[in-house]
Amino acid sequence: MKFRTVAYKGSKRKLLKNIEHYCIESNADSFFDGFSGTGIVSAYMRSQGYVVTANDLNYSSFIYGSVFLNGYDESVVEEHVKHINSLIPSVGWLTSNYSGEKERVIRGTGGEVESRPLGYTKANAMKIDAARDYVASLEDLSENNKNALVFSIVHAADKVFNNSNDQKSSFKEWTPASKRDIKFEIPTLVTGPVGIQKQGSILELEIKADLAYFDPPYTHGVLYASCYHLNDSIARWDKPELDHTYAIPRPKQVCYRKNGKTAGGFYNKKTVDESFHALLGKSDCRRIVLSYSDAPRNVLTIQDLVAICCEHGDVKIESVDHKICTQAKNLNKISTKLKEYFIVIDK
Repeated sequence: MKFRTVAYKGSKRKLLKNIEHYCIESNADSFFDGFSGTGIVSAYMRSQGYVVTANDLNYSSFIYGSVFLNGYDESVVEEHVKHINSLIPSVGWLTSNYSGEKERVIRGTGGEVESRPLGYTKANAMKIDAARDYVASLEDLSENNKNALVFSIVHAADKVFNNSNDQKSSFKEWTPASKRDIKFEIPTLVTGPVGIQKQGSILELEIKADLAYFDPPYTHGVLYASCYHLNDSIARWDKPELDHTYAIPRPKQVCYRKNGKTAGGFYNKKTVDESFHALLGKSDCRRIVLSYSDAPRNVLTIQDLVAICCEHGDVKIESVDHKICTQAKNLNKISTKLKEYFIVIDK
């Protein structure tokens, strides 16, 4: 089954079988997805028969996971999606702030000003405005069905945004994808045991499952609330106050540096060790699996992370292709090339 969801840095779409392998190996029945992101890991694990509990800090991720883990009434949602595709476009919050082009000073040019795309064509932004206002007006719709419609709009908007990597900037020219007419589709309907999607700080939640999978954000510059702020804004439809000094206007609450705030303990070298110890220590699980991508901007090395993990159980490290398997005492033999690693902790 192909799970349709938004684009995301560090997507685990190619690692789903690897993650499931660790569940099969440990005879797990219940699964905790601690940093659920696009929801794709949760969706896959539910489809394979696992009882899934998931969590993420971002509201849009809460929507993805809720749809994947709880489902919706396909006939009802399909009828509304057909109607959304036929709505008359309207100018609203998104069109006013994120469509067309604007003149701005280009970095590194000595003050040169150019007209650059803001993110959406006006035609597509107007359709998104009309669609999201329509869903907001559906007061009698069940939560599951409403979440599915919101997911449909966020996903469609993501596909026509003028950047395939994140929402912090827009390409210099309109891409072919961004110029296509937006089309709203029903989300992937996943079958399996009904799960639970939570939203909040992972360090404030009860974590209890046979196996917990964690892929925390530990890379400088990849602040997910900033990278995908439009997904959150469209999902919430709270029309937040914006800072227009960025290439793409950004909600003021996710302008972390300007606010003098940090995005969380896993992003900061001073707090990352403490955060990992707290996470692993509070997890009531037979097995914990962590992903680690050996990227240059990580706030801790794989050696650092494994040393932390060794204080919480028996540890093994495997590369994504499983050609490397070594015990923690042999860390000096781990490749320094860019690889995806799994760190497995058996308590």
